[in-house]
Amino acid sequence: MINISKLKVFIATIIFIVSCKVRNQTFTAESIAPTDIQLNAIKMNYPNIMMQDLINGHAIYIGVCTDCHGMKNIYTRDEKQWKYEVDRMASRSKLTHKQKEELYQYILSMIASHSSENK
Repeated sequence: MINISKLKVFIATIIFIVSCKVRNQTFTAESIAPTDIQLNAIKMNYPNIMMQDLINGHAIYIGVCTDCHGMKNIYTRDEKQWKYEVDRMASRSKLTHKQKEELYQYILSMIASHSSENK
């Protein structure tokens, strides 16, 4: 005979494990390092941007930002909202002007490449 209590615990454990894996994949996908796709997507607005700028912005995002906030879904805010957040948080996290710009450009490159992929 099947023990219903043990079956419920087993099913709940499986659901928990699966949901954790899905959640972790989402957070990992949001922190991908920039590629030529992101660089090309943002070149329209920032023609002089270099890959190193995006790499620096990515490092700030996965370092400084996630230390306090954890991984956030970059795509839940638009450019205006991100500009406000980056401006607001830059002084708190003691970012230089250049670091602030690199972070903002990295975020914009992710949004731009995501938008072009979903068209």
